[in-house]
Amino acid sequence: MSFFLLKPHVVGPEGNVTSPDVIVDHLFIDGEPAPVDRISHEAWQQVRPAETARAAYGIMALGGGALILPAVVLGSGTVVAARAAWRLGNLDGHVNSVQLNGTPLGEIGSPERLISAAGGAGDTLPRGYLLVQTSAGNCVDADLADPVRGRSLRHRVVPEPMDRDRWGADRPQPRYSVGPTQREVPHFI
Repeated sequence: MSFFLLKPHVVGPEGNVTSPDVIVDHLFIDGEPAPVDRISHEAWQQVRPAETARAAYGIMALGGGALILPAVVLGSGTVVAARAAWRLGNLDGHVNSVQLNGTPLGEIGSPERLISAAGGAGDTLPRGYLLVQTSAGNCVDADLADPVRGRSLRHRVVPEPMDRDRWGADRPQPRYSVGPTQREVPHFI
C-alpha cells in the first residue's frame, strides 16, 4: 500500500500551532484520482525547461475535522503541499471568501463541493484523503488569505531546471588510484 506522511503545522485562530503527522493514502487532483507518490513537501523541485505550475489548495482528513492548506501542482503531476494549514472548521461561515492568490475559493471550486464529491459532509471526509483543487494560470506561488481573520498562509515552489549545472567548470573531477600503492595517495573529493 502506498502512502505519504503529510506533516502540516496547523495554525489555530489565536496563533497556536499543532503539528500532527497525517497519513495520506488517496490523492485526488481536480476530482480525478492520482498516485499518492506524487505528493511532496520539498519546495525545491528539479523540472524540465517547459514545466508549468498551478496554484492550488488542498483539503485533507484529520481527526477533529478537515484541514485546508496551500499547494502547487506541477505540470508533471507532482503536488507540492505546504507545511502550514488551517482547520477548515475555523473558517466556517466564510470559507468561500478565503482567497487563493486573490481569487475567492467559491470561484475556484468550493471546499464543500470537493468534500461532498469524496463522500464527506461538513468538515469531515474519509480518512487518508487529500483533495486538491487547482486554479487557472501558471504560478509557483500559492497564497491562502483569510480576509475575515486577517491572516494568510504562503507557499512557494522554487523550480530548478534539470539542465542547469551549479558547479559549471568548477565541478571537481574525481581521481582514483587502481591497485596497491607504495605511498599514501591524496584524495581529492
